[in-house]
Amino acid sequence: MVAHDRQRDNTRRSTMTKQHTLAVVMVAMMMGVGVGCDNNSSQPSPTAQAASDKAAATETPSAAPDEPAAPVAKLEPTPIVNEMKLIPAGTFTMGSNDGSADEKPPRQLRVAAFEMDIHEVTVRSYMACINDKKCSYPDEDHFCNWGRVARYDDPMNCLEWDQAKEYCESVGKRLPTEAEWEYAARGTDDRIHSWGTGDPPEGLCFNRPNKGTCRVDSVPVDSPFGLRGMTGNVWEWTADGYNANYSKPRAKDRKVYRGVSFLETDKADLRVTVRNSRLNTNRMDYLGFRCARTPKGRR
Repeated sequence: MVAHDRQRDNTRRSTMTKQHTLAVVMVAMMMGVGVGCDNNSSQPSPTAQAASDKAAATETPSAAPDEPAAPVAKLEPTPIVNEMKLIPAGTFTMGSNDGSADEKPPRQLRVAAFEMDIHEVTVRSYMACINDKKCSYPDEDHFCNWGRVARYDDPMNCLEWDQAKEYCESVGKRLPTEAEWEYAARGTDDRIHSWGTGDPPEGLCFNRPNKGTCRVDSVPVDSPFGLRGMTGNVWEWTADGYNANYSKPRAKDRKVYRGVSFLETDKADLRVTVRNSRLNTNRMDYLGFRCARTPKGRR
């Protein structure tokens, strides 16, 4: 292929040289000037000729006016520290009679105002924390996102509860309580799913058992307060220990996580009241987190 291209370029240059010489002869004949004159300025210098030959050999046809070049989409990196939404104080129904035993009993609960990350904490954000020597390394496994450039803006996963807590504290935040998490996802209208009624919205990150997580900014807003990915992508650690009926005391070595993940395959699994728990030291590829914060002046 290379030899063929070189032969084509040589033929092209030879043709152009013959055409150039013929043009010079014709102009000289018309002006009555001898072709063999000693005027060096009328001939291109070797450097100029080489540049001309190189340009001729590499030129490509310009695009037709009616065929503009297609724009190239460039994904912007997500912020290193998540933007947050203020969740106003309110009273809501926590739990459900329709789910598992540990979702019962449903009860009315008052929640003070707090702020919540718009989306789950990303690999990019957690990497910055490690670079600042404020966080420790997570696990690396098949669906773990750590160390994968293509997953920098996917949720951070494969880390234990203490690591999630450390990250939130490093940026002046904290993990949300279980009640705060459910209120942020459910609001005050007793919805069954975070997005409301009907089928899951387009882009919801679930039913991907062979694909893993999604970019946090690619999933839809699916909470009444403008948060993204409260359902799907990864489950999220909360601040609270587990108890089967919400009562105290709660376990110290087993924490609640909420929100389901990319692994769930059926709409019935996506209810906003679903609870789950693991030992603080477990690191799962379907488990990540987002942070909360008490507004200034209300600590």
